[in-house]
Amino acid sequence: MKRKIIITEPLPAEKIEYLENEAEKLGFKILYTPGESVNEDTLKEAEIFFGIYNPKLEIPQNLKWICLPTAGINGYTQIDGIKSGRCILSSSSGAYGVTISEHIITLVLIMMRRIPEYLNDRNLNIWRNDRKLKSIYGSRITVLGTGDIGTCTAARLKNFEPERIIGISRTGIKKSEFYNEVYPVTMLNSVLPETDLLIMSLPETNETVNIIGEKELELLPEGAMLVNVGRGSAINEAALIRALLSHKLSAAALDVMQHEPLQKDDPMQNVPNLILTPHMAGQRTLKRTVDKIVEMFAADLQNYALGMEIIKRINVEKGY
Repeated sequence: MKRKIIITEPLPAEKIEYLENEAEKLGFKILYTPGESVNEDTLKEAEIFFGIYNPKLEIPQNLKWICLPTAGINGYTQIDGIKSGRCILSSSSGAYGVTISEHIITLVLIMMRRIPEYLNDRNLNIWRNDRKLKSIYGSRITVLGTGDIGTCTAARLKNFEPERIIGISRTGIKKSEFYNEVYPVTMLNSVLPETDLLIMSLPETNETVNIIGEKELELLPEGAMLVNVGRGSAINEAALIRALLSHKLSAAALDVMQHEPLQKDDPMQNVPNLILTPHMAGQRTLKRTVDKIVEMFAADLQNYALGMEIIKRINVEKGY
């Protein structure tokens, strides 16, 4: 009897056919139930799960590997079967650099060119073209989180000729030519005063929660800008609101918030120089993103079948 793989991630027909062929070669059979809640009895028959697993479900003894189609893994490392190491957890980190970096640059240009204000003028039938604009050219950029997303963003920003791009990571090791320098996170506060644009693309760990708070925002120069596409927990939102309303920051853009979906009465809804998008920068709609997700799962499926290390395996202790 063939070993079973459950796939719930909605995929194009040609991708499912490709994965079925790859699975067949390795002695697996795929059960494809896109977007559906999986019956627990069916789950007990599977060895591998590829999709959004319900974290409230217990992990049956037979389930050995859960592969998430997302980069984020919030909550999953605390599930008993994963926490104990009985079930491997992997993510699709590395598939989202292109789509999210394009979203970041869109937000940066919208803020620097003050597009929300000009759109509001149009709605009010106001003709005004004297607002002071900013430019990526010559700006001092700090990228907090130098993984796939941060580095894809740095690569694209480089073409705009900023004065410099500084990376901040856990280790401070420079792995890409797109950064002028990379410093460890312990040096963050010394870099912030020289930052015109702060871009955040961090996973959620104990070390990243509220990494940007009142003190850090105060260290930024007057009129700085901020973009966060990582996790909402990385920013103290009350402090961010105060920094925006006082115009300490000239603008900010968030694709992630501490509580999602954002409620209608949330104070952030009424901050005029704050752009909010509903956690959609990494939507799995671009062909390139879907191609990468499937490609990475197929590569790790082969590794799993051959008893080799899963490349995208999550280190449960580190949280990424």
